[in-house]
Amino acid sequence: MSISFSGLASGLDTSSWVEALVAAKKTEVTKFQTQLTGYQTTKTTLNDTRSAFSSLRTAIEKLTDAKFGGSMDLFAKNMAKSSNEDIFTATATNSAARQDYDVKVKQLATYTKALSKESASAVADDSTKLTNLGIKDGTFTAYVNGQKHVINIGKDDTLGDFKARLAEFGVKTEVDAQGVLKFSAQNEGDSINIGATTDSSNLASLVGLAKQEDGTYASTNSLYKASVLSKLTDENSGFNEQIKAGTFTIGNATFTITDKTTLSSLISEINNNDEAQAYAYWDDATGKLSITSKKEGASYINIEAGTSNFTDVMGFTESEWDADGNVVSSKMFTDAQELGQNAIFSVNGTTMTSTSNVVTSDISRMDGITLTLKRTNTEEDGNTTLKVSQDTTGLKDALNEFIKAYNAAMTKTEEVTATGADLHGETSLTSLSRTLRNYANSSNAGNGGVYKLLSDIGISTAAADGKNLDTNTYELKLDEEKLMKALEENPESVKSILTGDGGVLSMMESAVEQSLKSVTGFFDIKTSTLDSNIKKMNERITKKNTSIETYKAQLEKKFSAMETMIAKMQQNYSSFL
Repeated sequence: MSISFSGLASGLDTSSWVEALVAAKKTEVTKFQTQLTGYQTTKTTLNDTRSAFSSLRTAIEKLTDAKFGGSMDLFAKNMAKSSNEDIFTATATNSAARQDYDVKVKQLATYTKALSKESASAVADDSTKLTNLGIKDGTFTAYVNGQKHVINIGKDDTLGDFKARLAEFGVKTEVDAQGVLKFSAQNEGDSINIGATTDSSNLASLVGLAKQEDGTYASTNSLYKASVLSKLTDENSGFNEQIKAGTFTIGNATFTITDKTTLSSLISEINNNDEAQAYAYWDDATGKLSITSKKEGASYINIEAGTSNFTDVMGFTESEWDADGNVVSSKMFTDAQELGQNAIFSVNGTTMTSTSNVVTSDISRMDGITLTLKRTNTEEDGNTTLKVSQDTTGLKDALNEFIKAYNAAMTKTEEVTATGADLHGETSLTSLSRTLRNYANSSNAGNGGVYKLLSDIGISTAAADGKNLDTNTYELKLDEEKLMKALEENPESVKSILTGDGGVLSMMESAVEQSLKSVTGFFDIKTSTLDSNIKKMNERITKKNTSIETYKAQLEKKFSAMETMIAKMQQNYSSFL
């Protein structure tokens, strides 16, 4: 950067002269920048307008895509309505016939349940930890001849520890062969009473302790050694027979028992396996495993022994193995399973059955309809019906969306083509707008349908007259009540006037598509012109700025030479004097 000192020799303000001369040149750049800003603003306006018409095209396509059929055809959507949704509900696809059906539910489908034939667990004994029985630590009270005795139950106490502490106060505790916990007086003639409101242990409530007629106490629930925390293959797991590591099958799923498998982890694995198609549950009160089918209907749960004897120990199968641990023979106890029942229902008086409460069309013979049975009909319910009709929700929403997009596009066009606006004079755009308005108000007499005008189906404009001179009279409005009536009376004619050959929306779609067409459409052509103008203007500004810088440098050089010459003349004159 050069530093100049104005008029050191001449005393003239040459720097100001240079700035003034350069500023005069820069007025041309300002003019170019104003033109550039105009092009850029016009392009932004054009893009906003294109966006409005793109939204219109998208809204139109939601309706005109009916020609592709299937899920894209909003006119073909059906709805199924039950007269009593407490009894059954229903859904309908596009293929369902629009009519009424009489439907009656006579029996619901239930699930098959397999239950261990006998208790799989051994009865609790003195070595059994109370916590394994679900008994929490805390206090437990016994009254002997009215005298209160409180013992503390610790988290590591066994049933034997519990019995010994009560024996100190004269209470006899035993567990019989069925696992029933009993309390009685040790000494003949003594009376006992068990439990107090101040007890903090859950023993009495857990086992369902009840006083008997003879003054003794007995549990309602039995006490068994095995629990969900038991490691299955441990010698002390608590089952009647030691379980071997290996495999077994439920449904189509094969499960593997290792030395780390607990009853809880195995139950979780069964319940989370889709191939098993069953839920498992261990009942502490009975020492039994139950397996319930995930599928309704009168079908057995497939349970097979493998290299493990687990299903035998649980009482579901009876098997023999060879010396290598391979199954030689095995049979499933079908009497250990309580079969579910099939659903029974009728359609228009014809009785049908289903293995599931979700009844598909291949079972009900109602094409495109799926029933979900909830409960059986009672005499008080009377007749229950299913009505299949056109689902107008999606269609109505799509029409409202179209009208909103149409009005937005028309408003935008009015705004950007007004006198003095960025796109004023763009005849292609005003012509497009005029064409769409004509389509919205024109008669579609050749479509063969009952309805010829959009206003016939509830889509109309507020026409200008002596009382209504609003500039927005081109805007469309929807009379939903009139639309619903037209759809109810003649849905095919509604579809025809909108999306059929020569339909209003079909013609609009074609016109809008042409304007948005790549390269040859109005918006691409106009954008290309603006981009070219913007590029040229940027080049002119750059070139002009370079020219001005050169001009400025030349002026500074000339004035500098003048100052040098004056200074030299002044020096020569001084020397002469």
